[in-house]
Amino acid sequence: MKMKTIILLAVLVSILSAQDYEFYNQKLTDEQNEQAIFLEKNLMATCCFGGPVYMHGKNQMTEETKVTVRRLLIEGKSTDDILDYYRNTIDPRTKQPYGNRILAAPKASETVGKVSYWMVVVFSLVGLVILGYALKKFQAKKPDLDPKNQLSDETLKKIESELSDQD
Repeated sequence: MKMKTIILLAVLVSILSAQDYEFYNQKLTDEQNEQAIFLEKNLMATCCFGGPVYMHGKNQMTEETKVTVRRLLIEGKSTDDILDYYRNTIDPRTKQPYGNRILAAPKASETVGKVSYWMVVVFSLVGLVILGYALKKFQAKKPDLDPKNQLSDETLKKIESELSDQD
């Protein structure tokens, strides 16, 4: 009996959240709808942090996020305001704000974002310098394959005389 009640409640919550989603989705302008999709792609699913809300499977937490994003857009909040809202939202498991871990990618305007973006450039440049140095070293150590340059003139004359004596 308890299992049937739980399943019935889950179905009711799904139906109600689907109705909320459609209700708010109909009120969005085309620009707000694009913003909502952008936000869904940039917010991690809070159920497991296994991917962005946009590509995550349907469950109560992701559907609530989609509804909340649309509600906040209708209220006139900007993209940064909504991202900050989620960063400051308290995680029910840890009782701490989600912080930057709720973002699919760090904000470029923050120090962590700037460092993460510029480190790619720095490591690429360092790698190119190391590659250039290694190539230069390999070319410098190329052995001379011409045997005449490795033997002295006296040794070469001796070899030639011994070969002519054998003929």
